[in-house]
Amino acid sequence: MARGTRTRVARGIYRDRAGYSVTWQEHGKQVESRFARDTPIYKLKDHREKQVARVKAAASSRSGPPVGLARDVVRFLQLRKGLASFKSDRSHLRPWVHRFSRKSRWSLTREDCAAALAAWRDEGYSPKEIRHRVQIFRQLFRALDGSRAETPVDDLELPAVARPRPVSVSDTLVREVALQLRKQELIGRLRSAKTRARYLVLATTGQRPAQLRRATPQTVDLERRLWFVEPAKGDNGTIVYLNDDMHAAWALFIAAKAWGPFDSRSFVSTLQRNGWPKGVRPYNLRHTVGLTLSELGVDLGDIQAHMGHRSIETTRTYYVPAVPQRLKDASEKLDGRLAGTAVPWIGSMNVRRTKQEKTELLRKTQQSSRTHATPRARPDRKKTA
Repeated sequence: MARGTRTRVARGIYRDRAGYSVTWQEHGKQVESRFARDTPIYKLKDHREKQVARVKAAASSRSGPPVGLARDVVRFLQLRKGLASFKSDRSHLRPWVHRFSRKSRWSLTREDCAAALAAWRDEGYSPKEIRHRVQIFRQLFRALDGSRAETPVDDLELPAVARPRPVSVSDTLVREVALQLRKQELIGRLRSAKTRARYLVLATTGQRPAQLRRATPQTVDLERRLWFVEPAKGDNGTIVYLNDDMHAAWALFIAAKAWGPFDSRSFVSTLQRNGWPKGVRPYNLRHTVGLTLSELGVDLGDIQAHMGHRSIETTRTYYVPAVPQRLKDASEKLDGRLAGTAVPWIGSMNVRRTKQEKTELLRKTQQSSRTHATPRARPDRKKTA
């Protein structure tokens, strides 16, 4: 039986079509137990708590305090507590600890790290995941040994990450999903308007979901129609002027009290149940706004400011080329360049004509071909008596 889309019930507990799934981490991997649909939630939570306690007890009974690379990772993570990327950093460092648990960071060589990268590549990890692991491992060395310290991952050949071009979605799709969310609220299948409010803010402003999570009542001024967008992905943030659509979306957001972090998986799952296509990220709402601004002929610098890009090259590379209107204009400039040549006029062949008109058109085309054709040199023939 297909399990279908799963829904988060509690921490590490998910519901799908086949029943419940209880998950926890063990030896760096996710372990899962399945339960029937009629299992009480408290029993699921109790099972997970026992498994987590068992894993912690086994880890603490191994060898006391961490040694080698594990000790250095603990020191490094203590320095990064409180950062938004703390959980991600811990996750990317865990494979290094499992591979070199007893080795000191001083004894690690470039060959050791290259072998680890090759093994992860063979195991099917994505280039992006491998690059993140190398990046945080390099930061560990430089946090403990100085900003200019040499690391065993320096000059390693990393797998290339193919950066996809921005892909927009149609305005019709955006409206249909918003209307469907509203219907679900009216019939009581959605408890509040928080999902619709977040969706509409992202669709109208084109900002990143991470920046929406960091928004606070102090950064949104509806009277002056301004949103002071917090930085993300290394940029400096931006200021968005709220037009009527953006203002209405933010008014709904404030009324629904949708501030703060939200579960991105649950957000995507809710959108997909209401018409959002699978395989397309809601992040594409940002691409849609950027490409639409480019299609409307907005100045490149103004698009950069609205999108919050640090470099204008990012805007030029990902939000200017392959715009349909520009491609249409370019194609139309080529129109008619073959008129009067031996090639038949393509446009006229698509018109519905009578048999007599087609015969006349074919005769004119053949006559034009003979007129423009280069005459062939005929060999001299000897006259016979």
